[in-house]
Amino acid sequence: MYAERQGDDTEDGGYIVSTLFNGQAETSEIVVLRANDIAAGPIARVPVGIALPHGCHGCFAPTDEANWTYEEIERRARLADKMEARGSMWNEVKSDFSSLGLRFDDIEEILGL
Repeated sequence: MYAERQGDDTEDGGYIVSTLFNGQAETSEIVVLRANDIAAGPIARVPVGIALPHGCHGCFAPTDEANWTYEEIERRARLADKMEARGSMWNEVKSDFSSLGLRFDDIEEILGL
């Protein structure tokens, strides 16, 4: 992803931040490259300590939006696991209801038919 460099208004004056996966060691690191000189290689490498899967994405957000505590992250992870475990249940459709929220069984009575 691209991170703008403070005070630099040029199109490629920022940084490219990416993950690098080492399949042999099964570890990953975050690498930072100058957007205008990628061929020079990383200007910073940060070992993550675990293997991040290919396709792991991220985004930049203001501090107040990304200031979650460890407990909040754990709570959200448990909720996501619970929702994934019940995935088919969330999209279940009851076929005996109309779009008005009325049961088809009751429509004749309601409409006086």
